Amino acid sequence: MSPWKLDSAVIPVTGAASGIGLAICRQLRVAGATPLLLDIDAQRLAAAAREVYADAASTKPLAYPLDVRDSGAVDACFAAMERDHGLVTHAVANAGRAVGGHVLDVTDEDWHGLMDINLHGVMYFCRAAARHLARRRSGAIVNMASIAGLVVKENRTAYAASKAAVINLTRALAVDLGGHGVRVNAVAPGIIDTPLQTNPNFRQSVEGRAPLGRVGTAEEVASVVLFLLSDLSGYITGETIVVDGGLTARYN
Repeated sequence: MSPWKLDSAVIPVTGAASGIGLAICRQLRVAGATPLLLDIDAQRLAAAAREVYADAASTKPLAYPLDVRDSGAVDACFAAMERDHGLVTHAVANAGRAVGGHVLDVTDEDWHGLMDINLHGVMYFCRAAARHLARRRSGAIVNMASIAGLVVKENRTAYAASKAAVINLTRALAVDLGGHGVRVNAVAPGIIDTPLQTNPNFRQSVEGRAPLGRVGTAEEVASVVLFLLSDLSGYITGETIVVDGGLTARYN
């Protein structure tokens, strides 16, 4: 048994086709869990599932195309996962979008589009997962927040608001679900080396300001997610762990 004690865990992960979500699924697999990959991009999702489960054959579905903005689709996905695998044991709400924009330029469409995936999608997913975990009276949920939910730079109006909402939603869920034996926490990454991070000037700026002198990796974020899912964090709930190389600790 791995030190994570996730050997029999069944864990849906949204945004699993690439980046941090895929890294989480890889590490869950190594830890002995059964990650269920969820993503809106069906083609990339299928490729990711083949990679994560390259060493195993399964007659059960392990990947489920899903648009988290559709609450009915989220509920249907959880019903399908229950038919295929039984009740899920943990859950990771990782899907999201990072879109900039000055408040003078943000349109209603921009605002609602970002909130639909970064906040509403997290709520729909957590609600559906909580129904499973409450029935088991155990388990943990991890939400993907951001340092943008804690500190603010210019041109981040909608994104910062959505991630701040995820942080407080996490607290509220922890309070509601603690009596059911369910823990809920969040991870707030800083600047992470993923396919979404393509601006070399911004990367150099971060490397110059972060005390650790570099951007983070998806695997480093995934390790914190595994910690929060596991019994190693058994008395932690309602918290947000920052993974940013010290970027937000420095005043400049």
